Amino acid sequence: MIEKLVQLYQKHRDVIPYLFWGVAATVVNLVSFYLLDRYTNLNYVINYSIAWVITVLFAFYTNKYFVFHNQHHSTKEFWYQLATFFAGRFLTFIIGAGILMVGVSILKFDSSLGKNLVNVVQNIVVIILNYFWAILISFRKKENSSH
Repeated sequence: MIEKLVQLYQKHRDVIPYLFWGVAATVVNLVSFYLLDRYTNLNYVINYSIAWVITVLFAFYTNKYFVFHNQHHSTKEFWYQLATFFAGRFLTFIIGAGILMVGVSILKFDSSLGKNLVNVVQNIVVIILNYFWAILISFRKKENSSH
């Protein structure tokens, strides 16, 4: 039984820190979005965009160093990782913005509470998609790294 648990942990050892830092990134996103929504007169999509940039920068460094323990061996490799990370996050940004727009503009969750609840839902979807992008593309372990 213990051996099976250890094997399961070894197989998915990146998931636990990813979930921890994913929750931390979600908190960064939710707090940023809330503060922007509360203290600016900007459109919610602009607030979402600003919160997204802050969150992606936070997530890149926490994923790179604390989740995947990934070291780059050249400047080119670092920029590859950063570019692919942002590209993946941009794709999920579009998905998240779509969820937010549907929830707020179409389904009319347009109160402050409603916007923030829709933002929680989109964050859950985005976290799952981002994990797979990170392990399959940005921080993929390579036998022969050409980056």
